[in-house]
Amino acid sequence: MGNKKNRLLTRAIMLAVLAFFAVSYAGAQKIGYKMKVKEKKEKNALKKEAGETTDVTGGDAEMVKGSFMVASQCPSCNNGYRLDQVVFTGFDKKQNNSKESFFIINNTDRRLTGVALYIDYRTPDGRQLNRQYLKLSCDIPAGETRKVDIKSWDTQRSFYYYKSTPSKNGGNPFDVTFDPICYYLGF
Repeated sequence: MGNKKNRLLTRAIMLAVLAFFAVSYAGAQKIGYKMKVKEKKEKNALKKEAGETTDVTGGDAEMVKGSFMVASQCPSCNNGYRLDQVVFTGFDKKQNNSKESFFIINNTDRRLTGVALYIDYRTPDGRQLNRQYLKLSCDIPAGETRKVDIKSWDTQRSFYYYKSTPSKNGGNPFDVTFDPICYYLGF
């Protein structure tokens, strides 16, 4: 009789321990997942409530409600729009700057809500120095231009854009090429 009680007690303890670990593990997974999603939603809601808007941000370009993506030179594929209707120009980066700037020109008849592009950095003789992928959220009305400031790839501040004024320290010049991947237009 005592042996049967010991077996039942052992089984009950093992089931309780297994149930505890199963509940603890499942609960930890759900809590961790919910925290990440909740933080992002709360942060976006707080920004909207505060009325914080910037024309161009270095955040992720995303499909904004009421917009569509243009991703090729094929007008029949993109509701009549082409990639070359959004222009990147006026690049500037002085040697001592930790930021780079350029302008985005929206030559479409709709509001530009985001862009994704590569910037290719090359020496004057054509050797590649760096290639950077950017996704920018923006709010550029049709036919207008906005300036973009981004963090520079040149963390040691030894390079300058060849059209910018070189510093007295004698840095290295470079040129850039913009390679747009896609852009987003509002309806």
